[in-house]
Amino acid sequence: MQAKDKFLEKINLLVLILSLCLSHSLYAEEIYKKIFNYNDGLKNSSANFIQTNTNYIQEGVIFFGNKRIKIMYIKPEKITIILSEKKGVYINHELKESQFFATKNSYIKFFFDVFHNKKYLENLIFTESDHEIEISEKIELEDVLYNIKLIYENNPINLRRLEIDDNNEKTKMGFSNHRTVEVFEKKFFSMVDPYLN
Repeated sequence: MQAKDKFLEKINLLVLILSLCLSHSLYAEEIYKKIFNYNDGLKNSSANFIQTNTNYIQEGVIFFGNKRIKIMYIKPEKITIILSEKKGVYINHELKESQFFATKNSYIKFFFDVFHNKKYLENLIFTESDHEIEISEKIELEDVLYNIKLIYENNPINLRRLEIDDNNEKTKMGFSNHRTVEVFEKKFFSMVDPYLN
């Protein structure tokens, strides 16, 4: 009888452990699904932001398109950055000059993967509390380690903050006043140099 009781006790413990593992896996899958659906819903939306770095504060608006992101800095300088998965353009409106750059091998690719690639999102580290969900990733590029965090408000999910730390400088971008279902003209996300003569 004792052997049978010990066997049943071990079986119950095994079932409990499997149940906990399965429920944690299902719970994690549900969080990833919620974040991916939210990120996918950012298409055709915008939000105000305040960006802080070591020496300065900037304000502006970020626009999320289908395959591009447009960042318009309003204060203290008027600068526009338009990003796609492979390339970007930096436009300084005060100097009336533009500079093109590759994004494919930069930490910017992280954002496009998080927003559009569900499998990539599922492999990231996340932590959740009652108030927020944090997704983090470490990316090493040209011997520089970038610690990137996206912080979402939880219930309802809202993108609240981006943090990029490269050991020399920490950049934080806080988001507010989210607006969905923006209608953008076809040329709104164009990377054509506006000052090209």
